[in-house]
Amino acid sequence: MHRHNALFQLFWMTAGEGKLIGEDMAGGVFSAPCAIFIPPGAAHGFHFARGSEGVVATVLADRLALPRASDRAFSTYFTQSRIVPMGNDTAGEGTHLERLFFQLLEEHGKASVLGRDLLLDMHVTEILLRLARAGVRASSSEPQGRSDSDSRRLLALETLIATHFREHRPVAFYAEKIGVSVAQLNRIARREAGASVSRLLARRLIDAARRDLVFTPTPVQAIAYSLGFQDPAYFNRFFRRQTGTTPSVYRETQRRRLAS
Repeated sequence: MHRHNALFQLFWMTAGEGKLIGEDMAGGVFSAPCAIFIPPGAAHGFHFARGSEGVVATVLADRLALPRASDRAFSTYFTQSRIVPMGNDTAGEGTHLERLFFQLLEEHGKASVLGRDLLLDMHVTEILLRLARAGVRASSSEPQGRSDSDSRRLLALETLIATHFREHRPVAFYAEKIGVSVAQLNRIARREAGASVSRLLARRLIDAARRDLVFTPTPVQAIAYSLGFQDPAYFNRFFRRQTGTTPSVYRETQRRRLAS
């Protein structure tokens, strides 16, 4: 068995069968069509039958923040490994999930296309939400009204952040777009996502930086400019303040871990 502390994995099985072995489950037999979710830090291993085929996506753990914040049932769902069979899918969810997985694969191959990273994030988020919807019956015990309204505002905020985070806009920009005050938006963000708007913006920048550092050969200086930093030295200080290490050390450590 092995684990990925800073990553989670999504599998879509199109053919074959196998067995998932992990610390958080007694071992699960699966057969196509099905989806599999492995959370960050979960020790796991696979035994695949000959001829098994599918798609796997390995994603930085930060991309779980939005799905977890959207619903308490989803937050609980993503704490352990899951196998979601789709053989008796009557609602068409499996067909939709398969299409999303292959759209994710196709978009990942477009290395220099404008908007690629944003579309990848959107595909991953939708896969996660549809996977959880297919695997559990989300029955919220929270009262309707303000909680639902604030959840919608958080989703709007996350969408705006995904679109504008490279521009380093002030919190007031996002508050104006959503139609609330800065103080109210920060209260919503802390209550619904557990962090201030500034913290969510920093996380998004760090998430993008981590992905580029690990999965592209782009020099650190060029990554800094692509993320809207005018001074690469400031980017280095920002990254170290947020993660406890420099971009170069992070790149070397994570690539060595993925290769092991």
